[in-house]
Order: sequence, then structure tokens, then C-alpha cells
Amino acid sequence: MAKKIKRIGIVYDPLNISASLLVQGGSLTQTHSAELSEFVPDRELTPLVIVPEAFVQDPNGIIPDGQIQFSSVNWYALPQDIAEKVSQGTILTDELSQYLITAATAGYSVAEDGTLTVSRNVEYLEPVMLVFVGNYIDGRTGRILRIQANAVMSTTSVAVVATLSLDKPASFVFNPIADEGTRSIQANVAIGSKDPASLGASVRYWWYKVESGVETLITTDDLFYESGQNTSKLVIDPEYVDGMVCLLCKAEYALPGASLPSAPTSGCLTARTAVLRRYPAYDFEHIVHGGVEVPSGATMVKNECVVTVGRQVLENPSEHFSIVWYMKRAVHDADFMVIGYGESISIDASEFADGADVALDVIPFEPLGAMTDDDGNTITDDNDNIITL
Repeated sequence: MAKKIKRIGIVYDPLNISASLLVQGGSLTQTHSAELSEFVPDRELTPLVIVPEAFVQDPNGIIPDGQIQFSSVNWYALPQDIAEKVSQGTILTDELSQYLITAATAGYSVAEDGTLTVSRNVEYLEPVMLVFVGNYIDGRTGRILRIQANAVMSTTSVAVVATLSLDKPASFVFNPIADEGTRSIQANVAIGSKDPASLGASVRYWWYKVESGVETLITTDDLFYESGQNTSKLVIDPEYVDGMVCLLCKAEYALPGASLPSAPTSGCLTARTAVLRRYPAYDFEHIVHGGVEVPSGATMVKNECVVTVGRQVLENPSEHFSIVWYMKRAVHDADFMVIGYGESISIDASEFADGADVALDVIPFEPLGAMTDDDGNTITDDNDNIITL
């Protein structure tokens, strides 16, 4: 009769194993700015370092509880579409071989203890799943147990604020007495804190004047305009500003590969300033040389205009003011009449035989403007350039 054989063996309860991936450096998540072409953190500078760990607990008490040592380790870097299938358990380990991280895989390195170092950045909308597979030998049975843990590297896109600024305050004053010459207004676009040129970006500018809320593109028809339309620097001559002009700059920028619009859009960058042509506070005095009581032997009476700005006497006030002299004789129904212009005037003493009043008026010059004919038509030269005065 044949032998009847039964294999008798010890049955062990399954081990309780918990695995985790510890991030010891860098971050699993990044932000990316398309404007600056920057990753934060940049793994080329701050690599991601992941250490796999696993702990065992033996219900039968044969294997000491604690951290285990892996007999072998493998890391995989899976693109999003493959990672989705892995999460559903439909991909077997051997089918992932093309995604196995080896010494030849750019941007990754695996140390002998299983530590993974990632020095590559992950593009926006292209997350990568890192899959760790470690083998552990069950000391009770000699069987190899497969331990797996996953982590996802992802990137979020962030928009960097672009700004447009002017090198002038909200408003600045042109004092015709103390100031002269042209003024420039420099515009500057910054993307984040960077110059667009350093990012390979292109920028286009437009300059407008704003009157009663209406924006009008500045052209050569604006007498205050000197140069700079469609550039970052506008040059004006405030002598042609009548009171105040509000200047508005608009700017658009385009990153490499994108094109600039031909006109500013509703979302363009804007900045503004106002230029005021304004005389400072001034006063004037009428000085009669020798006094108002004219000696009988005098032949001429000199009258002089003295203009002060603050506490300072203004030299050559006729360069900035129209100085008008008037006289009213002491006769019935007499009125003041203009007798001259300038900083001083000498009047024949005989004019004061019966007494007379001499008056002085000081009038600030109007801003420079276009020359016109008697009918108010603008006068131009042979090249249609407006003649100004």
C-alpha cells in the first residue's frame, strides 16, 4: 500500500507593515511663473530628497517590532496618464519597466539605502507620480514581501503682477520763472521685480492726454509734445501747457513667442501724471524816484517796477511778466490810458503840473501757443509746421 503523506507546517499571522515616504529636503509641490520662467522651489538649486521607511509589527512576536531593512529597492517616475492606471491597479510591475529610475535617468538619483534625490522641475499640468517598491524578506518564512508607497510631484501656475510706473509723482509743477527747457517722463514696466528685457519680453507704450475724462493720443498737433510717442520716454515742453495737462501712459508686454497688440487692450497697464504750469506767489511795487512830490525844477519823473517772489527781488521781471504803465490826468471824465511798457518809464514832469495818477499792472505771460492771423487761423510755414510764439 502506498504511503500517505501530509505536509505539516507552521502558519504565521500576516505581518503588519506600514510604509511612508519622508521628504527630507525640497518639496513635492512647486509653483511656476510663465512670466518669469521660474520654479519655486527650483529643484536644480534645492533638490527634492525622499527617504522611504517601513515599520513591522509581528502579531506572533517572532520578529522584533521596529524599522525594517529592505533587501532591494526600485523607484519609478510615472507620467499622469500611466499613474491614473496604476492607482486603479491595472498595471503590473513588469509593465512599468520603461519608467524605472536608473543611473541613466536624467534628474533622478537613487542611493544605496533607497533615498531618492530629484533635481528636475515638473512642468505645470504634467504631474509625476513617484512609486517606491521595496522588497523585505519575512524572517519567519523566508518569503519576499513587496512593499509599495507613492508620492506625487505637481506644479501650480502662478501669475506674476506686472506694473507700470512713471518717474514723476502724481503731479508736478513747472515754474516759468525758475524753470526752463523740456521735461521728460520716463515709464518703466516691471514683471514681478524683473526688467522685461531680462525675460526676453517685448513692451510697447502709448502716451495720451486726458481732458474732461476723454483720452486722446498725443501727436505733433499737441504743441507741448516734443518726442517719445510709442517709446518709454515722453519729452514735453511745459511752456506750451495752458494751466494743466494730464498725461496717461499705457503699456502692453508680451513674453517670448507671443505678439504685442497694435493698440492697448482694456487690461493694459496704466500710469498717469499731471503737469501744472504755474507762477509762484509774487508781488510788485511801484517806485517813484525822488518821491511823489516832484520838485519844480525837475524835467523827468522816473517810475520803476520792482517784482518780488517770496523775499527775493526778481531780476529782469519783463522776461516773465507784461509790465504795463497807465496814467490818468486830473481833468473831468479822465480815465487811465496806457502810456508805456517795461520795467521802468520816465514821464515828462510837465505831465504833473496839475497832478496826475500813474498806475502799474504786472501780468504773467500766457503759455506759448500757435501764431494766428486776425481771423484766428493758425499760421504755418511752408512745410505745414505750426509757427509758435
